[in-house]
Amino acid sequence: MRRFAVLGHPINHSFSPVMHMASFRSIGFDGEYTRLDVPPEMLGDALKALSAEGFSGVNLTIPHKQLALPMMDALTPEAQRLGAVNTVRFEEGGKLSGHNTDGPGFLAAAKATLGFDPAGRRVAVVGCGGAGRAVAITLAHAGAQVGLLDIDRDRAEALAEEIRGSGREAAVIDRAQIRDADLIAQCSPSGLAIFPEPAVRADEMRPGQCLYDIVIPPGDPVTPTMREACTLGIPCANGVRMLVEQGALSFTYWTGIEADRAAMLRAVEEGLAQHE
Repeated sequence: MRRFAVLGHPINHSFSPVMHMASFRSIGFDGEYTRLDVPPEMLGDALKALSAEGFSGVNLTIPHKQLALPMMDALTPEAQRLGAVNTVRFEEGGKLSGHNTDGPGFLAAAKATLGFDPAGRRVAVVGCGGAGRAVAITLAHAGAQVGLLDIDRDRAEALAEEIRGSGREAAVIDRAQIRDADLIAQCSPSGLAIFPEPAVRADEMRPGQCLYDIVIPPGDPVTPTMREACTLGIPCANGVRMLVEQGALSFTYWTGIEADRAAMLRAVEEGLAQHE
């Protein structure tokens, strides 16, 4: 049996075990996937211990993604570009190989749910924290013109400068410019229980746009920002498909095998429905 885990602090909210185990059963893969609460000061020791115990790989979530970067013996181009690691593969000799599937997972999810191709398109990224950073950089490298909006303008300016430094297009925008985008990528915490207000209001959108909200809401699949978009008939999706896509890409990085995305999607949706 091959063993995997997701490490975070806290971690009880994670749907990754349910999602991956559903895929394992569907494809007949002999594997086990668990979640482990690991405080940030214990991350290095935990990675070494799991490698020594014969684990094949782990996912990393808050607050470990950037912390893990210098702990890796090798990094994929995605991990280097995003400055964060969400997937670790344990290799021979205790070596750690770091990858990041968050950005590619977003692109795959936007394509699958909205039919969105970023090349030559304008995207407004709302929220430039860890997830927003990954989404913005990945979109820019996929050929999009990226507009950045964040409650912390300095953070948005720094990210725009970083993206432009790599020869891609990015600029800080104001709220009135959200209407200019083809896609709104909602990457702020808005829509979570502690931030229940929409990140973008209907009067800041226009028909013809589409919205991808990376928030995964328990119970109701429609986030507050999606609800605003629906009043204008704007196609939209929540973060469930991104979770599935980044998880499936992690599994392939560990094993070279394709995951069953449909089984993963069903498992997450069923799990969310039980958390009303």
